[in-house]
Amino acid sequence: MPSKSTKNNPSRPAVRVRTSRRPHSGKIQPKEDLFDKAFRLSPHPIGITELDTGRCLEINDTCLNIFGFQRDEVIGKTTLMLGIWPDPRERAKLIDRLQSEGSVRNAEVSMRMKNKDLRHFLISTDLITLNGKRCLLTIGNDITERKQAEGALRELNELLEHRVAERTAALCTVQARQQVLLQANPVVLYARRTTGDFSTTFISENVVQQLGYSPKDFMEYSDFWVTRLHPDDRSQVLANLSTILEQERHVHEYRFRHRDGSYRWLYDELRILRDEVGVPLELIGFQIDVTRRKRAEEELRRHQTKLEELTSKLLTAQERERQRIARDLHDDVTQRLASLAVDAGSLERLCQSDPGLLQQCRSIREAAGQLADDVHSFAYRLHPSSLEHLGLEAAIQDHTHEFAQRAGLVVQYASRDVPKAIPTDRALCLYRVAQESLQNVMKHAEASTVVVRLLGTPNGVGVCIHDDGKGLEEQGSPTRGLGLLSMEERVRLVEGMFRIRTRPGDGTEVHAWVPLPDARQEVAP
Repeated sequence: MPSKSTKNNPSRPAVRVRTSRRPHSGKIQPKEDLFDKAFRLSPHPIGITELDTGRCLEINDTCLNIFGFQRDEVIGKTTLMLGIWPDPRERAKLIDRLQSEGSVRNAEVSMRMKNKDLRHFLISTDLITLNGKRCLLTIGNDITERKQAEGALRELNELLEHRVAERTAALCTVQARQQVLLQANPVVLYARRTTGDFSTTFISENVVQQLGYSPKDFMEYSDFWVTRLHPDDRSQVLANLSTILEQERHVHEYRFRHRDGSYRWLYDELRILRDEVGVPLELIGFQIDVTRRKRAEEELRRHQTKLEELTSKLLTAQERERQRIARDLHDDVTQRLASLAVDAGSLERLCQSDPGLLQQCRSIREAAGQLADDVHSFAYRLHPSSLEHLGLEAAIQDHTHEFAQRAGLVVQYASRDVPKAIPTDRALCLYRVAQESLQNVMKHAEASTVVVRLLGTPNGVGVCIHDDGKGLEEQGSPTRGLGLLSMEERVRLVEGMFRIRTRPGDGTEVHAWVPLPDARQEVAP
């Protein structure tokens, strides 16, 4: 079904949701039309249903195309009415798991299409709030073809393992070898020499369908197989084969030139055949054309790259909006509050003769001054100016000091070998990790002491936040929500490493490390 934009289709509402897993914090959200476009144009099926009733509220065109429904057949109907759950109890189990854990990732389920066909999906589901109602946002990945291919390959491997084990003794003669290998269709079976150029001594007739060459082509020229390996794969393939005498069995994948000039990906599994006294006779094995699978994997990688680019743009837009708001608060609101405090002070001096009015003026002046300080502190947390002007070390140290005063906790700060110059994106990444980690400590950890360390390494710089709180109880802990996902995503986008160490009752330790473009950085004194 062709995709139609919401601008040209007023009957289709734009997707505007807010997840129920994280309370509104005052941060500027990405533009709604961007999310609506991502929803509509996603190559993955996406749907939004009510939690309590299962009624479908929205669905993208990809989902409609896969299931075979028209939009008016789906919107307003429940999933049970549509009959897409072969066993309704599976949906109930999914709801129970979602309510217990807060989200479900990559759950494997089977769904029934409109034409009654059964397809398999990996689905990820989150609880969201839409127009005041609890709903499910579900994103799927159709793995039907992959499951079928894996099942067929698994059965084939089991068959070949069984047959090779049964016939190993009989393969000492050419006649026995050919008899067994020819029974194992449809894969291409072969035999090669164990040394030299590994020339082909036998290959089954179905190689014509797989690669376009006849068995004679392979066996007439000793270098036929080697010279048609992809140039980028040849050295590695030959290196792997040179160790086969020690490994006894080897599996690899490589590209081989088809007769039409194109390259096909082959899955190749081989073993060494020995005589009664253990002397190597031949390499025997089978190869399968896995080009379609490889193309699917490459397409998946391209989609993942696009998703990473979109995530990076969203994070960049969020930081720019934070910076703009912080600047507006500092340049406008705090200045006006400061002026209000000055005016209240002037009014206080004029009311010296009236004690009651004097006290009110003093209260107004103090309140205005406190409000100005609070707004200034909030603007700084949105976008710390010290990060730009003084660097990462000063910014984290300032935030650690401010956090200690605000949270009333004992906070220890230490730094070592921190480079002077750190790229802005990496410095901002580590700052946000420290900021979010300390916020989690204050909200969830019930800690009394926090240790913050900023450490330079030969190839990068890392930050570590350790608390002596209660630790993470389970996967559904509040600290494993969007804040943790945001930290992980930030670190991954700059090719860094992120991990958490925790045990119930023994605190939590968050580690984030990012590489630096030039490892030979000058270190701050």
